[in-house]
Amino acid sequence: MSPTRAPSVVVVTGDVTMDWNVARTRAVGSDGASWNARNTARACWQRGGAALLADLVEGTAEGARVHGPDVPRTGVCPDDPRFHHSYAIWSRVDDAWRVAEFLGLDRRPSGPFQDADAWNRVRDDPLAADLVILDDAGLGFRDRKDLWPRVLGDRRRHPWVVLKMARPVAEGPLWREMLDHRADRLVVVMTVDDLRRTEVQVSHELSWERTAQDLAWELVHNPRVNALARAAHVVASFGASGAFLLSRPDRSSPTRARLLFDPDGIEGSWTLDHPGGMIGYTTCLAAAIARRILLAPRRPDLEAAVQEGVAAMRRLHTEGYDASGGALVFPYDSVARTLAAGERPLTAADVQDPVRFLTADAGSRPARPGMWSILEDRYADRLELVVQRAAIEGVEKALPGAPLGRFGALVTVDRHEIESLRAVRALVAEYARGREAKPLSIAVFGAPGSGKSFGITQVARSLLPGRIETMTFNLSQLGGPAELHDAFHLVRDTALSGKFPLVFWDEFDSALAGEALGWLRHFLAPMQDGAFQQGQVVHPIGRAIFVFAGGTSESMAEFGHDIPGDTFRALKGPDFVSRLKGYVDVLGPNPRKGGPDPFYLLRRAILLRALLHKHHGQLFHDGLLSIDPGGLRAFLGTRRYRHGARSMESIVTTSQLAGKRSFERSSLPAESQLDLHVEARDFLALVQRLDLEGELLERLARAAHEVYREGLRARGETTAAAERDYDALPDDEKDQNRGMVRDIANKLAAAGYVMVPARSDEPPFDFPGPELDRLAEMEHDRWMRAKIAAGWRWADQTDKAKGLHAALLLWKGRSAEMTRGDSQSPFTPEELAALGPDPLPESEKEKDRDLVRGIPRILARAGYTVLRAGPAG
Repeated sequence: MSPTRAPSVVVVTGDVTMDWNVARTRAVGSDGASWNARNTARACWQRGGAALLADLVEGTAEGARVHGPDVPRTGVCPDDPRFHHSYAIWSRVDDAWRVAEFLGLDRRPSGPFQDADAWNRVRDDPLAADLVILDDAGLGFRDRKDLWPRVLGDRRRHPWVVLKMARPVAEGPLWREMLDHRADRLVVVMTVDDLRRTEVQVSHELSWERTAQDLAWELVHNPRVNALARAAHVVASFGASGAFLLSRPDRSSPTRARLLFDPDGIEGSWTLDHPGGMIGYTTCLAAAIARRILLAPRRPDLEAAVQEGVAAMRRLHTEGYDASGGALVFPYDSVARTLAAGERPLTAADVQDPVRFLTADAGSRPARPGMWSILEDRYADRLELVVQRAAIEGVEKALPGAPLGRFGALVTVDRHEIESLRAVRALVAEYARGREAKPLSIAVFGAPGSGKSFGITQVARSLLPGRIETMTFNLSQLGGPAELHDAFHLVRDTALSGKFPLVFWDEFDSALAGEALGWLRHFLAPMQDGAFQQGQVVHPIGRAIFVFAGGTSESMAEFGHDIPGDTFRALKGPDFVSRLKGYVDVLGPNPRKGGPDPFYLLRRAILLRALLHKHHGQLFHDGLLSIDPGGLRAFLGTRRYRHGARSMESIVTTSQLAGKRSFERSSLPAESQLDLHVEARDFLALVQRLDLEGELLERLARAAHEVYREGLRARGETTAAAERDYDALPDDEKDQNRGMVRDIANKLAAAGYVMVPARSDEPPFDFPGPELDRLAEMEHDRWMRAKIAAGWRWADQTDKAKGLHAALLLWKGRSAEMTRGDSQSPFTPEELAALGPDPLPESEKEKDRDLVRGIPRILARAGYTVLRAGPAG
């Protein structure tokens, strides 16, 4: 028989509080200002701090012997001077007891410590332990070495140590002892808010990516707290919304940062849906970590512990404290069951090192500096499929694990836009809580039709439901300052009515009486002083939110950039900007300027789904959008919407969808109507794009082979393939013809052509004109890549049996290709090594030209023609 493993020994100690929970009920209609017999209250007591943690660990550490502080379980009263007393008022919310108000802490009297401290020592303090859990709440335990457990005094022993630390973090004798002698098996647990109060800068409620990278930098590089990175693990808790985990497996390994987060919200958002506070969040997390250490002490799964700890927090919050026994106490059994259930409520992602690119080669740097995106990490390589699913199923199902920004009816996935809108939301929230008498001024920029007013309106209404009154004034249509004063009076009247005026000053950057930016000077006093002068009378405007929506600039960076500095100052541009409290650059359905923007397709999918839901809800069945695949492809892939979101909405509203349960391609507007909002040929070409598979693919591949044969015969040449019909070709040569056909759409797009159904007697034309050689080279490159992928190499003489081919030569030769640089070459170094050194002979080039010239004849077999695409507009 194998020997029975001895039970694990766990020591739990630290700062202890006596938690007094005042459970209060209030009669309907009672405000609590006067005595009422129907208002009831009951004071309940429980052991808090390290004692609470010890009790929870004892209920979750199966089979372990837990030694906690020797705190009495009875006989404590609120004026007992031995203890710290904590007070909170509790009330029932959503049928659960939660904290309505934290009243504060009554600290034990200061002075010399007597034998009365015996209760704060570990019960039956063992000399050896497998796990030590320390609850350092900043109430004196960190400074009292005489109260620390005995096992910490023996440096030959190396138990795991879980240090639950409150502010100020990373300081005091206890921390220095752990850092100097226990770091390799130390797990530090703290809240992000306690860390923020310790001379660090960590963003709040902007985006998960920003907050995570802020934490990664602070914990590794800020001298005030970077000693934390020497611990084996650091867990910074976002409460019920997630946690940040920094791990260092051993001294020689680099740290690894992981973010565990709720993709449907942001820090603090989960509890907004469940009003009320709670005591015991970090206790749940520490107990989850302790449980995982005991389960696998060699390599504890800290990520699983965080998941289970957050699941327990959520259960604790939704169910509230237990009042079944008459007293209001922590629900130990319910939390313990949740910790053991193994729930995974969060998504996990590696955090990109914020300094990783500072010394990297240029070729390995990000396309958009400073904008690491979890969305891009997860979905960049399968974007097309994800975009279609987002339109049909909804972004939540299409992008599991990607952070979403929700603002009322607005959903966005772009990190830049999420951060901008959340920054504005924070401004509005702070303004609404305060008493500032002058308006809050914000600017919003974006391309025409990008939805500037919609985004800000949704942010404000989601924050102040029922209190917002939206008002819009287009300055380009006002006759002058007198009409602006009339608008100010309307805003003032709305503010006096008790509503919050959300005032959009559209095209604020338009000219006034021929003067560029002429309106700016008339807003300086209202923005600065909250008043405007009409004649000799000064009128206060009151509390309002001013939103200045740009009409000529698509971003804040563009505002005034084309005006010389002295002129811009004379026009009061800098004075105006200095009075703004924030701004947003709104992204529409078109790609943003000035850099790669692969996720504009997702913006289109989200917008299309929202517009169809708004105007034609009958197209949705069990949450799924019913739409023709070609129509969806066109909505998502068309080159540009001429008037942004307004154009997409116009196409939706002018489509013939009344009474229909599916968006068929026949429901689309006529070509002339489409051309008002998109380049119609491009849009319709996407609608009608061939699905080149099955029988149709074989028919066009056969046609491509015939074009090849005809070209050879016309020049009096012959090859073994030219002497055979398509059906007699070996499979690899049939695949070459199929590949050529599948690539037709790419070649047409590269030369500015589209293929459309031949329904209007379009005459044949000279295709592709001056683009012939470029497209022929593209076809030859495609053919070579397919050959190389199949294992072929260049040789002076073609030998198909050995996989050698004399035409594996670059169009202009390998030396010319090398001068372009690897970053421009379509071939990898491995592919280039398989090619010959010389340029491709003219006789071989002519074969590729034949195939390009023959594209119209190949497509004609499917009833399609080739047309020049018009400008995107």
